Amino acid sequence: MKDNSAQWFEYDWPLEGAMARFGADMALIDADRAARPLLMYVSCQSRSEKRETLSAIERSIASGVRDKLIKKLGALYAGYIEIDAQIQYYFYIHDAEEFERGETIAEKTPLMDCTAGLADEPDWLTYKTLLYPDAAKLQTELNRDHIALMKKHGDCIGAVRRVTFTVYFPTESIMLNFAEAARKAGFAYAGPNYSPERELAYGADIVRLSSLKKADVDALTTRVINLAAQYGGELGEWSAPIVDRGGPLNAI
Repeated sequence: MKDNSAQWFEYDWPLEGAMARFGADMALIDADRAARPLLMYVSCQSRSEKRETLSAIERSIASGVRDKLIKKLGALYAGYIEIDAQIQYYFYIHDAEEFERGETIAEKTPLMDCTAGLADEPDWLTYKTLLYPDAAKLQTELNRDHIALMKKHGDCIGAVRRVTFTVYFPTESIMLNFAEAARKAGFAYAGPNYSPERELAYGADIVRLSSLKKADVDALTTRVINLAAQYGGELGEWSAPIVDRGGPLNAI
């Protein structure tokens, strides 16, 4: 059960050495936090030691727990993290009495081990810093779409090729400083890319050899975004030639 006014964004991100699936209601970033100062987190885990991911039945059971907490408590559902055979839901609630009711609901769940925890969190720190996606996390889903488009056009995503990242800055001098930093970080500087229609008009094209496997692209865009942020810049886009078994075709 998800609120019709919610704005859900889901993405993959590493957590504790493994890849996890995150979800966050982005509409809550401007919500009034004063009335709900408590974070309730509910974890539902498979009872099978051999299972590496949740089964369809377990995922349905866990989502049923989530929906019951929303309906019975009026809990504000902020997001989730799913990793291996476990999913943890995050809610903001009014008081300890609501938590006690929620804990009872979780502990009565059949066929899965579900537990609840409580934290005093008036500033919603978990939502803001763990669940809510920053620029690098948002980019990972854009990468997914771009890679899917490349595959649709016959790309062999495992093939290594030149991947160009266009990064924009407020001034030419800052852009050149970034280009030098990118070179030291292992990227090749391919030249300027001036776009007067953009607020940050001074672009730099930097290049790195890579496959288009999503994990590889995500790692590179995260590095580029974090490096650009140090210079007040932002990643505009990335492009690469389509490669099939016969060799490179057109760039997308």
